[in-house]
Amino acid sequence: MLTRIRAALGNRPRSKGTLAALGERMARPPIGPRPQLTDDPVSRLVAKTQANLFSVERIASLQMLVPAVRALLPETAVPDISVAPALKHLGWPSDWSINFGPGRRTENLSVTMAIAGIAETGSVVLRSDPASPTTLNFLPDVHVIVLRTEDVVPYPEDVWARLRSKGGDWPRTVNIVAGPSRTADVGGIIVRPAHGPKSVHLILCES
Repeated sequence: MLTRIRAALGNRPRSKGTLAALGERMARPPIGPRPQLTDDPVSRLVAKTQANLFSVERIASLQMLVPAVRALLPETAVPDISVAPALKHLGWPSDWSINFGPGRRTENLSVTMAIAGIAETGSVVLRSDPASPTTLNFLPDVHVIVLRTEDVVPYPEDVWARLRSKGGDWPRTVNIVAGPSRTADVGGIIVRPAHGPKSVHLILCES
């Protein structure tokens, strides 16, 4: 697609002024109007995600994540889950069956780490990299997303500003999750689930 756009534009030379203006716009993109948010961003995120059919839990630290995940699983079965490599260091039980890698079709539950939560929309943002494979976001029926409260931002634009501030190449994929899978493609009737996780559990970590 980009090749066709370049071909249509032709190889027109750009002046130094034009290139400087483009660079300035990329570095400091214009900000459009935003709704005024008067409440606490974390409280607003919790309310909005619950309205979007997330279940939400709060824990004091990442060290409490393993028991929080265990509570979501059937007590009668040996846990068989997928966990993002970014969370591998948390001391998961050795008798659990855990896939620390890209998602597969065998595990019913995955645990991933988000880079941001958007208070305005009640959405959670995940980026792809070797420590956070994108397939973990879509293959399992149950998606557990871990988010630090310090990474909650008021607006969607704040997420892109954060990504730009890190420098280097952008991730290949940025996913914004707004709740369990659903569709209204047929007759405008909302159907749940549609494709992807049937339920999404957000774990907010204080530290």
